Amino acid sequence: MMMMMMMMIVFLLTISLIEVQVVLSYEIGRNNNTICPERHSCADSNDSRAEIRRYCKCDSLCEAYDDCCDDYVRSGSRSNSSNNNAFNLSRNVVGCIKRLFHRDDSSHYTVDRCPRGWPRGRVKTGCRSGRSNSENTIARVPVVGRRSSILYRNVYCAICNGEQDAVFSEGYVKSNRAKGEFNSMEFLRPRDYSLRTCIDAIRTCDSSYRNREVWKRCTGSSQSNSYVISGRGPDLDALTTVYRNADCTTCNFVSEPKPMCNYDETSRLYPQSSPTYTILVDFSSNTIKTTNRNSRRDTSTRTFRCSGGRVYDPGRNRCLVVFST
Repeated sequence: MMMMMMMMIVFLLTISLIEVQVVLSYEIGRNNNTICPERHSCADSNDSRAEIRRYCKCDSLCEAYDDCCDDYVRSGSRSNSSNNNAFNLSRNVVGCIKRLFHRDDSSHYTVDRCPRGWPRGRVKTGCRSGRSNSENTIARVPVVGRRSSILYRNVYCAICNGEQDAVFSEGYVKSNRAKGEFNSMEFLRPRDYSLRTCIDAIRTCDSSYRNREVWKRCTGSSQSNSYVISGRGPDLDALTTVYRNADCTTCNFVSEPKPMCNYDETSRLYPQSSPTYTILVDFSSNTIKTTNRNSRRDTSTRTFRCSGGRVYDPGRNRCLVVFST
């Protein structure tokens, strides 16, 4: 009898602890909107400065990227958008990738996978190889849809996701030799395109967690994107982890999560180097412009003739087939 009573007490304590965790997750979610509302609310949605400060989004595309603020619909900020291509993307082909561009620490939504069912072959392999330091230079070059403004990890990812007209980022190399070391190439952020920033947050639950309602609020679409952190303090550092919302901290057994109010991805200070040459690669026109930094007049431009569907790869010093099926 005593054993039965002890087991019942343990069971009740366990249930109480789970309920406390769930209530805590709700409280933290609400606190985000009261402690730092400028970060998590669609209030002042017409103010461009408010858009910069906000972590979640309040435009119509937030439904496609699933990064809406909690009060997105209630705020009346929903607007029509001509950018319909993003709504056709599956979320399982979109990643949040950091430091794609030269001197830019921001993270951007990037299509970096082919859709399920795309056949194996050169395009699928090329899209996948863009995630690593591939010997195929073309597979490392980010591209942007000319009309859609969707960012793709490379031209192969653009092809398998149905992009019809993509613009290559320009390659940028600093070198002590005019020839250049193209394996160290960085890429310039495309001009005249508004790229969507993102926060790389955990959006899944520990496999051992059993509360289905909390699990759904963490992982499901159209759920809260209030962003919660665990770590030393309210500022992000190397020991801090970002979660999509408080429910994600609950289902990952995180103790003492905190609302996120001071997240900043502005470019850090980079060490300055002064190599002799800078090399600019325009993949769209297959040209390479080399400039001697010690003598601005010493500039040379080389254009490589590639037949239709091919792009010049400076790393391999030859034209690669890109656009054929």
